[in-house]
Amino acid sequence: MQRRSLSTGLLCRSASGNDDAIITKMKLKEQMTADGSTTYFNEEFQESYHSRHGAYTEALEKHVQACRISELAASTNELKILDFCFGLGYNSAVAIIEALKVNPEIQIEIIGLENDIEIIQEIAKIDFPAEMQVVMKDFAKLKDEMKIQSGNYSLELLLDDARTSIEKIEENYYDAIFFDPFSPKVCPWLWEQDLVATLVTKAKPGALISTYSSSRVAKDAFANAGCKLFEGPKCGRRDGGVLAQKTK
Repeated sequence: MQRRSLSTGLLCRSASGNDDAIITKMKLKEQMTADGSTTYFNEEFQESYHSRHGAYTEALEKHVQACRISELAASTNELKILDFCFGLGYNSAVAIIEALKVNPEIQIEIIGLENDIEIIQEIAKIDFPAEMQVVMKDFAKLKDEMKIQSGNYSLELLLDDARTSIEKIEENYYDAIFFDPFSPKVCPWLWEQDLVATLVTKAKPGALISTYSSSRVAKDAFANAGCKLFEGPKCGRRDGGVLAQKTK
């Protein structure tokens, strides 16, 4: 497995869960996944941004296919997506690619929540799969500008603590939500009941919210927010993550 290490400054809530944003030093280690796509290991949280099964594959199966992006694109010319913990942008990029395959006329609006400018800066350095390179070339501009417009899609990145950013977002607005923070074990504050309940209010009735986590914490948080729960794609894991549907 090829790895590239880099020291970075990270603006985020600390791993101890303190409320105040702090500046801390961390290391990102580049990792090649099984499908040939690149991700990073975050030493602050001791987790990778994607599973070893594949960064591209995980984005496609666990988020884009789970939220039925292609089916949505086939039935509308406007698609609104909330990408919670944007990271390297795989989920949004694959959503754009898959939507355009079935509807070249579609207009896609994406809001991405992220608090780490360093991981955004890595987008420009990665050799993405060929199918993604045009979109990711646009995404690489996010290191300098927080909003991009390119043909069929617009993307705005809210660079802040997600618990603050989520309050600024319109309710009953999104056709799909990709919920992709670090795990409840190492980042419990982003899986708290109040935050998940607020997240659910941003989805349109009937919209799907994808996660990779099959934990009891994830199941309880979305169930208590009034969602109907399904098991998402397993994508190399023993159990599929929680796939939640807003019921009203």
